[in-house]
Amino acid sequence: METALYRLPLGADGPGEGGVDAPAASVLLAGREGERGDAVDGGGGEARFRDVWGLVSDATGDLIVVDRSAPVGGPTFMRRVAPDGTVTTLARLDQGLHRPAILPNGYLALCNRDGLSLLVLDLGLKPTPLLPPAPPAPAGPLRRTLHADMGALLDAQPDGTADLTLVVGGRRFPVHRAILSARCDFFKSQLEGGFADEAAAELGLPDADPAAFELLLRFVYTGAVDIPPALAPAVAELADRLLLPELCSDAQAVVLSGVSAETVVGSLLWAERLGVSFSGLLSSLKAWYLEHHEEVLEAAEESVEQLAECPRLMVELVGGLSRLAKRRRTA
Repeated sequence: METALYRLPLGADGPGEGGVDAPAASVLLAGREGERGDAVDGGGGEARFRDVWGLVSDATGDLIVVDRSAPVGGPTFMRRVAPDGTVTTLARLDQGLHRPAILPNGYLALCNRDGLSLLVLDLGLKPTPLLPPAPPAPAGPLRRTLHADMGALLDAQPDGTADLTLVVGGRRFPVHRAILSARCDFFKSQLEGGFADEAAAELGLPDADPAAFELLLRFVYTGAVDIPPALAPAVAELADRLLLPELCSDAQAVVLSGVSAETVVGSLLWAERLGVSFSGLLSSLKAWYLEHHEEVLEAAEESVEQLAECPRLMVELVGGLSRLAKRRRTA
């Protein structure tokens, strides 16, 4: 193999004489046996080697070949042989070198012919990993969270663990006293305050919206819930009544995010009626109305007439419109 490189396929050609597998035949990769040439590049049999003194493979499957010329003190050529047999000269070195090795940093190390010195070249090689890649870690169970576990507990009802049933608008909700008492001041007062409900197996909320209560119950168990815009007003009212200010605030934000020229008057009257817990929402709705007053008149002029139901609110809005018009005139 002084002037040619061969590929030996792994495996066998099939059964030979006596049923014994015959060895696979070697295949020419690059160069030509018995024909020398100084750094002649090309594909496969077109390339020529002078004298192959060593080779090493990098992580891409390329071979780095030390090709030395005669006489012994002549130059050394560093040749790259691709997996398809294409040969490319990388460097010419004016000294005799052999024993190539690719270092972990990708540099190529070579010994001189007397073995007393070492030459290191940066040829942009990719070293073969020192260790085989570690097998992927087995997939473990998903990380459990309190939020998810509490939601699963609620979804599992009735599973025999509940010790209280809440009856809301004809629907029955199996629940856990300890969770309701710990998470909701209203239920804590009902179940731990010495009332008759403390020992009752059922507790009724007949005038509550069951769909809104279902969302409220999930908030109590998990601390979060997605509130559909259509149920946001009912959830806000119920959360205020059952002393859940965080949920009430979340539901009010949903109401405000969905306000439009057609709905703003109804939302204003609703927030005004509910009092101090809705004062922040009421202020935001007033500001929205003043900014979009003309749009409201065009889209829902009849609804504006409903403001007469709340004279104080109507006076505040009229005054706000007057101040706004004055600012615009002086701007």
